[in-house]
Amino acid sequence: MPVSTAVHISHCLRYIVSQDPSSVLDVGLGFGMWGFLCRTYLDVFAGRVQPEAWQVRIDGIEFWAPYIQAHQRCLYDEIIMGDVRELAAEIEEYDLIIAGDVIEHLEKDDGEIVLDALYGKARQALLINLPLGPGWDHPEQHGNPQELHRSVWEVEDLAAYPAMTQTFRFPTADYGVFWCPKDCPRGSRFAGLLSMAVKRQEQGNVRMARLYAGRANALDPAHAACALLYADTLVQLDEREAAVAVLEGLTQANPDFDEGHVLLAQLLKALGRSTDAALSLQRLLVKEDLAQDLRRQAEELLSAC
Repeated sequence: MPVSTAVHISHCLRYIVSQDPSSVLDVGLGFGMWGFLCRTYLDVFAGRVQPEAWQVRIDGIEFWAPYIQAHQRCLYDEIIMGDVRELAAEIEEYDLIIAGDVIEHLEKDDGEIVLDALYGKARQALLINLPLGPGWDHPEQHGNPQELHRSVWEVEDLAAYPAMTQTFRFPTADYGVFWCPKDCPRGSRFAGLLSMAVKRQEQGNVRMARLYAGRANALDPAHAACALLYADTLVQLDEREAAVAVLEGLTQANPDFDEGHVLLAQLLKALGRSTDAALSLQRLLVKEDLAQDLRRQAEELLSAC
C-alpha cells in the first residue's frame, strides 16, 4: 500500500514540528502523506501558504514510479526515483529523514544497512515507523514487487539508534514509532551499537556484527571488548590488515590492556610481519607489572619471531 495506518500521525507530528527542520527527506514517499503533513505544518501553518513562499526543502525517494501523481510533484521539491538500497549511501544530508513503512519491505541485512546509512545522513533526527513482530503479512500489490514484507522487526533490532519509542497496539501485532535524535548521549549510542554487534555475532551474522562493532569502535577505540569483537569479525571476513589497525588503535588508546599487545603480535606474525610483532612484544615485556602468564606467552611468541 502507498499509505500507512493513521494511529501514529499526531504522535510523529509533535516530534517533527518541535524539531522545526529546514530540510526533510521522505523515504518511500508512496502517496505523499508525510510530504503533505510536513509542508502543511512546517510551511503553510507558519503563514507561508503559496509555493513561492515555502522555505522548507522537502524531498522524497520512491521506488515505484506509478505511485507518483500530480499532487506529490507539487508538494515535494524533488522526488528521487530508485532503490533506497542503492541510494541511501549517496544522498546528501537532511535535517530530518523519515523512513516510514520502508525497511520491512527489505531483507533484514539490507534494512539494517539502509538504516545505518540514513542515520548517518540525518543531521538532526531519523524517524522510523514500521510494523513490529509477526502478523503483518503483506503481499505484492498494485503491480509493485516492493510491497511484499520481507523481514520481521522487533524493538530490540533498533537498539543501535537511541530513540524515544512508542508502540501502538493492533489486534494481531504492534506498530512502532522510533524518534532517533542525533544529539543522543554518546554512551547510549555506543551501548546500543555494541549490543547489536554482540547479538549479530551470536547469530552467526558476521557481516552485520562487523558493521555495528565498527561504528561502536569509532566512538570508543579504547573499549577492549568492542575492539576485540570488531577485530575478530574483520579476521573472519579476511580483512586482517584492518584488524591490525583496530588492535593498534586499542593498544594506543588503552596501553594498559596487555592482552591486546599479545593479540596484536600474534596477528602481525600470522601476516608475516615478524619484525613488527617482535617490536610490539619487546615494548610489552619491559613492563614490570606484566602478568606472568602473559609474560610467558609473549616470550614464547617473541622467540618464534
